[in-house]
Amino acid sequence: MRRSEAATRFLLAPTLGLGMFAVGCGFETADDPETAQIEVTHAVVVIERSAEADELDAVKAEAFAGFLNFSAELEPSAVLPIAGLSLDLPAIDACKNLDDDPTATAPEGLVRAELLDAGEVTLAAGGVVTTLAPRAFPNAADGISGVVYTTRDRAAEPLPAASRYTVATSGSAALDPISVELPAPAALSAVTLMGTPLSDGATVPVARALDLRWNAGAQGDIVYATLETDDTSTLCAFRDDSGRGTLPATALPRAGSASLTVHRLRAMPFSSVGLVGRGELRFDFEISGSVTVE
Repeated sequence: MRRSEAATRFLLAPTLGLGMFAVGCGFETADDPETAQIEVTHAVVVIERSAEADELDAVKAEAFAGFLNFSAELEPSAVLPIAGLSLDLPAIDACKNLDDDPTATAPEGLVRAELLDAGEVTLAAGGVVTTLAPRAFPNAADGISGVVYTTRDRAAEPLPAASRYTVATSGSAALDPISVELPAPAALSAVTLMGTPLSDGATVPVARALDLRWNAGAQGDIVYATLETDDTSTLCAFRDDSGRGTLPATALPRAGSASLTVHRLRAMPFSSVGLVGRGELRFDFEISGSVTVE
């Protein structure tokens, strides 16, 4: 899922996201009180880092951002998935089959939604400033138009783990400048499945719940894991600070191979003087490996 694949997921197929953290406030968009409409703006900035469990030094990273403005008559939970700005995780210590997820459909009135021009968008971390590239939102069929911002490549150095990030925009006619500083979590490490490091290609027994462990993180962060086979895909969510979780036996094939991807997720709401709503800075750091079921 790279398109930069994260950008593709963001723009076109948002099966994962985090609508529970996206919030907004109202403001008037016309001088005439009789024609003015109340609208909300949701700003979402996402930083992703990914690596294969057996090649942890070969980290790839990318970032994207969107500033979605839409009528307050619309429910955010209905609009954000269409723009790729939301993620539907199960409850903590619960799982769900992604194949059963309904496809997001555009609500009536979405024609008024727009991804705003925010001017120049930069991320600063670890002494490096990265300017995101503006790109036209490619799917006007659902009634959303405008611009999104993505990194130009997948270099990991400008987007480090365990660093403070400053997100800033220069502003535009549609949106005042924004500046916010928030900390990123540490990278995942020590990921094991049934006591075997994920990097070793764990072999697990059929029809048995699996014990997943990792280096425990901060309270409030989430670890979510996706187990994919040729036939199905299961998503489970856990508290990061617990350092462990259980993948149900029903998520495994009777025998054969599967792919396990483990994510450390930190989603932090923010506000800024220049933001006419509120926003979210999201960090999603993943490690992936293979699993054999016997």
